[in-house]
Parts: sequence; structure tokens; C-alpha cells
Amino acid sequence: MPFEEVVVDLITGVNEKQDFKDRYNPTGQVPILVDGDFVVWESSAIAYYLSEKFAAPANWFGATAQQRAHIQQYCHWHASYLRRGAGAFFYTHFAECIWGKQDFSKEIAKGRYALDDSLKYLQGWLSENEYLCGDEISFADLLAYHELVSHVAGAIIGDTEWEMHPKIKQWFDTISKRPHSNPVSATIMQIGAMRLAGELIPMTRKTSLAKGTEVTPGVFS
Repeated sequence: MPFEEVVVDLITGVNEKQDFKDRYNPTGQVPILVDGDFVVWESSAIAYYLSEKFAAPANWFGATAQQRAHIQQYCHWHASYLRRGAGAFFYTHFAECIWGKQDFSKEIAKGRYALDDSLKYLQGWLSENEYLCGDEISFADLLAYHELVSHVAGAIIGDTEWEMHPKIKQWFDTISKRPHSNPVSATIMQIGAMRLAGELIPMTRKTSLAKGTEVTPGVFS
């Protein structure tokens, strides 16, 4: 699909400026798709729109009503469960870069609980099918894979978790071998290596994970 890539500088907080929010995304988060006068954000919505507009192969969002519902079911579940587990990665590695050294243990524990609980579901689904929503790869797999790449990069998930969830490891390795996996995940792995080495990354990003938490109670701006 033809597109022009525009990099949003999250380090300097361009995405937090009001004119950016007014024009592109009121939450200030990425990714964002601009197609002429049409703007859409949230990765699942973007992918669905592209699939519809360019008549992508049916495996990505389903060929039948039941398949489409199954994939959408995962996308909704992902946002409420596995995505919340990102707090384990965020508060372990990025929180210090924003607020300095302090006790983030409660936030890390909440993210860890959501992640561990979600892995049980993934293991069960992958015990029944090769991919999360059947025998063909779908957008659900891309969502989940990208999420787990962050946890691998930050050493949140390692040998212990893989041994407990062998089906997830098999699935993760299968997707990692796809030709487009490395270009997408390489940057995340590089950032993870920097943080594991103790290198601070100057940033002011106020992600959804950092709003209304015990670290910044009641802060939603």
C-alpha cells in the first residue's frame, strides 16, 4: 500500500502540543493515519481502514462474518487486557526517564499482573490454533506480537515465561521469521538494550499509561 511516512518526534513532545492534538489526535498519541482530509488514529482502526480501502487479503480481518467477529473480539480484548500489561515495561524502563528515580513498584506490579494473566489466555488460544484467531495469521497476531516484542526487549519476558508458555514462544518465533518483523521490531529492541544498559532516554511523553495513576494521581492533561 503506497504511503508517506512522517516521523512524530515524541522525545521533544511535539505530539503533546495543542495544535497537534487539534489537527491529528486529541490524545496526542501515535500512530495516526492521514488520508486526504480523513484522519484516523488507534492502530486497529487504521489497519481496518487500510484493509477496507485497499481490499487486503481476507486473512487479516476475516473473510466471513464469524471470522471478522473473532478478530474484532481479540482486538477489543487486547485493549483491555494485554495492552494494560505494557505498564510492566513502561514503568520499569521509561518512568525513570520522565520523573527520575522513585518507587514505581506498584505500577510495575499492576502491569505485571495484567501481563501474566493475559499470557494464560494467549497460551490457551494458541494451543487450539496456529495463530490467535485460526490457522492463518491475522491482524490480531500483529497486535499481540508487537506488544510482546517490547517485553522481550526490556527483559520483562524471558526464559521463565517462555518455559511456562511454550505455545506462545513457538508462535512468537514463527512471526519473528516473517520478512517484515525485524524492521518493525529492531528499534524497540535497540531502545530496550539502551535501557538495560542504564542509559537514560530524555523524554516528556505522557502516554495513557501515565495518566491517572498512583505516580501522577488524577493527571489527565
